[in-house]
Amino acid sequence: MAGITTPVMATAFTGEANDLAAALLKTTIQNLEISNEFIEILNVADANMPTNESLYQNLWGVIYGALVIAEWSNEITGIALDEISNNTALAVKVGLAFNYLGSNSSTVFGDMNGSKGIAMILNNQTQILNDPNYPYDESRRTYLEAYADVLTELIQHNVIFMIKLFNAFNGAWS
Repeated sequence: MAGITTPVMATAFTGEANDLAAALLKTTIQNLEISNEFIEILNVADANMPTNESLYQNLWGVIYGALVIAEWSNEITGIALDEISNNTALAVKVGLAFNYLGSNSSTVFGDMNGSKGIAMILNNQTQILNDPNYPYDESRRTYLEAYADVLTELIQHNVIFMIKLFNAFNGAWS
């Protein structure tokens, strides 16, 4: 994986938008690399499982467990949302939060020119991806090459993962 991003320090924080955009792109690329590595670990583990042990079949048990936990989490959130909807003061606070965000939407989200807010970050990321002179690391010439490479690997790994996972479906649910 690529090296650590150089910190920007100041008494009152200021920095170049391209530095932030590069750090965000680097983090995205690294997260994709981690996903690829995790799938590779599953493949190595599956190839070396003891006899009669099926990693991909048992992943369905993990998926089922995650769904059970999600259901309980949704129940808890539903109880809290019911309380908010039945309490005028709480409901007004939620409304005021959205009013405040809406009245500051160009500050937060930016504009169509990409000159402020999140749009500016995305605009700067686009500039870095399109700049062949912006190096990613020693092994990859540009951010675009690094991003395209890891995204291609992720697509390939995920397709193979899904085939193996669904190949084990009948054994898990029959």
